[in-house]
Amino acid sequence: MADPAAEIPQVQGVNPTPSSQSMDGNRLLCSRPPADPLSDVLGDDNLLTKILIRLPPKPSSLPRASVVCKQWGSILSEPEFRKRFRKHHRKPPLLGFFRGYAKNFIPSMDSPDRIPAARFSLPKSSTPYHQNEAYMGCRHGFSLLINLHKLETVVWDPLTGEERIVAFPPGCTLGRSWAWHGAVLCVNAEDGHVHGDCFSSPFKLVLIFADYNTPALCSVYDSASGVWGNIFSTMTKTAGMSWLRRPSILVGNALCLLIRGGDVLVFDLEMQSLGLIKKPVENHGTDNWCFQLLRMENDGLGLAVLLDLTIELWERKSNRDGVFEWVLLQKTIPLEGMVPTRMDSVLFVGYDEDANVIVLTTMTGNFTLQLDSMQIKHIVKRNNICHDTFYPYRNFCTPGRRVGAKGADLKL
Repeated sequence: MADPAAEIPQVQGVNPTPSSQSMDGNRLLCSRPPADPLSDVLGDDNLLTKILIRLPPKPSSLPRASVVCKQWGSILSEPEFRKRFRKHHRKPPLLGFFRGYAKNFIPSMDSPDRIPAARFSLPKSSTPYHQNEAYMGCRHGFSLLINLHKLETVVWDPLTGEERIVAFPPGCTLGRSWAWHGAVLCVNAEDGHVHGDCFSSPFKLVLIFADYNTPALCSVYDSASGVWGNIFSTMTKTAGMSWLRRPSILVGNALCLLIRGGDVLVFDLEMQSLGLIKKPVENHGTDNWCFQLLRMENDGLGLAVLLDLTIELWERKSNRDGVFEWVLLQKTIPLEGMVPTRMDSVLFVGYDEDANVIVLTTMTGNFTLQLDSMQIKHIVKRNNICHDTFYPYRNFCTPGRRVGAKGADLKL
């Protein structure tokens, strides 16, 4: 029989049969552990940043991650990271609702993301914030209060307690029967208006006043120049702004405000004009609490109307002649059976324009109703109707932004 080794071609300088020493060397080489890809990622600040940016925008996410190690804490505390984090998520989380007044906060999240009212620092004004300081609501991380006693507005950051006091427009006086409304919004267009932590950004402050059967008046304050614009008015008389503290909604470039009887005041921020839209002619709602403005898809203006425990939905649409008019949508929302018993009375008391969520008050407490998914949630339990307006508050809680005052649940 031929020797198998003889059939293997002999190449000069190469031993086809490895020695035991070289085989041991190969085994030694193969036994070395491969490089750890996780360690490589965690050691690369750029890759780590991309991972951390994708953490959920809940209040507890970044504070918890920041205590993992010094490297993570250093990355998360950088202003540039917070900016990229907001830009990635775009929409701040709903932290809760201010109910009626600046000092009355209703958290909307469960622990560990729950932020109690004690965590917020009220404005530093020496005047107690009760009836003289009407709370106008929140937008882009700003909150706005109006002090009629001092004829001034307070732009306030609830997370830090920072405030800016702006006196009323020169020469502006109000009669006892006048109603008023204010709105504040960020005007920093950088990064496509990704809002949250906007208190250092320029803002516009809009004040609207009206008496019964008179034209409504409006003036705009620009924080960049520190100057109020001219006072201008509607072309027609209004039924007067409702005393209800309903927050305005932002639809495209227009601030829309529900007034008495279901009519709508519209302030065009771009055209700097104030107009009036009458409620749908076919609508028979009479109670101010039964109307709620909505922000529809593609920045359309909508209107919800309560009739006999059923919500009708209307939308402003262009007809064949290019004229906008109210159109009754086919979708209706029957409320009976959606919540516990004692549902004989229902009213609108709030709206979150970023999530299309209405806040209802009933004899069993307050509920949120998501109009797209029809999900309903019991947020406040009580045994009577509460007419306090619920103002949604959204913001990013990130390391580097201290929540003011005392508190327990969340440490930022």
